[in-house]
Amino acid sequence: MTDSFKTAKLDRKRRAKWWSQHPLAYATLIGSFVVIYLGVSFIDRRLPRWLIALGVSPSGVNLLLGTVWCALGIWGIRTGKGYGMGWIVIFVLCLLGGILTLAKAFAFI
Repeated sequence: MTDSFKTAKLDRKRRAKWWSQHPLAYATLIGSFVVIYLGVSFIDRRLPRWLIALGVSPSGVNLLLGTVWCALGIWGIRTGKGYGMGWIVIFVLCLLGGILTLAKAFAFI
């Protein structure tokens, strides 16, 4: 009985360490972050031009983007209890970016 318990415990430990010890794990993780960052930055840079082409004023673009960034930041902070400190920092930065964008929309800056 004790041997099977020790064997199961060792097996769980081996499975838990696999991801961090695999040589391609970090490359996969960093690659996924790069792809997500490039996608978001492409949309973030092109979206104001697309909205202006549709007839939205520049202050309206700032109002829309600021509202979206603030909403994302608030949502992430409220639901981010289990995400970890890195995600909370990202959501706080989204909130601050949204506040600055809203300040530009209302000509406070």
